Amino acid sequence: MCCSPKSGAPGRWGAWPGKVESDSVQGSLGSWYARGKEFAMTRILIATDLSERSDRALRRAFRLAEEMDAELTVLTVVDEDLPEKIATVMAAEAEAQLVAQCGTISERKAAIRVETVEPVAAITTSASSIDADLLVLGVHRPRPFWDIFTGTTMERIVRASERPVLLASGPVTGAYERVLCGIDLSPACEAAAQAAGRVAPEAVLKAFHAVHVPYRGLLAPQDSAKALSPFIDEAQRELGDWWKRAQLPEQMEQPVPSVGAVSSSLDKEIESFQPELIAVGAHGRVAISISLLGRFTEDLIRTPPCDVLVVRR
Repeated sequence: MCCSPKSGAPGRWGAWPGKVESDSVQGSLGSWYARGKEFAMTRILIATDLSERSDRALRRAFRLAEEMDAELTVLTVVDEDLPEKIATVMAAEAEAQLVAQCGTISERKAAIRVETVEPVAAITTSASSIDADLLVLGVHRPRPFWDIFTGTTMERIVRASERPVLLASGPVTGAYERVLCGIDLSPACEAAAQAAGRVAPEAVLKAFHAVHVPYRGLLAPQDSAKALSPFIDEAQRELGDWWKRAQLPEQMEQPVPSVGAVSSSLDKEIESFQPELIAVGAHGRVAISISLLGRFTEDLIRTPPCDVLVVRR
């Protein structure tokens, strides 16, 4: 059953007092991730375009809301360029469709929102107004030419949001059981791992850390253990030092660094571990930057092998 929207308490996001123990996580957002399990995700926003692509995301959002006992808000957006009368009719139809769709998924109450505005602005503004702890989105409709210049809606939302964003593309058969966390020794990946621990508290969390060897073909043409050993040893030391400082989920063990590009290392981990969720951090300082997320994260978002959780720092 669905109900009308509730307004969030402004300022709750990252507003808890207390010292952050980790030197690599700073600021109010970092405090939220670093403080531990006592601060669960209590408000979830799911944005849907009412398509079959978004159905899995809606089901995942309801599943997470039930697991976390969180308030759920379901948002859809009507094209702001439509004539006013047509937009009004479409908004009413969208609301009725959302109510019916939610009712077929769960008896849990959800707040319904229909906005007539640009999608990214509608989603980020709604997330702020309810003070959402998590944004959930479905897979995007492929637009190869347009995406080259502006990025997918998912990318644009992640660029504009400091909140964790979950791209839900996989079937929903239960709670997440296997989560793969990319580790690059950054505050972003630390925040992503913490968010993964809250989204999937009972799951097996596995970390992977790829080591780039410069001029690998020249320095270690046969990939000999002797030639690669100095690079692996240094990476192991740096990873160990960072691991001691970072605030990470207790169930995630320190990985053994793997030599190779991040994309190829990820492919191997996916094949062997079969994760249902991949958690990654996105780097960047300027919210409007087209390259804010980094090529690896952008590619992962555009062609997700499973559900993807992205946290920008």
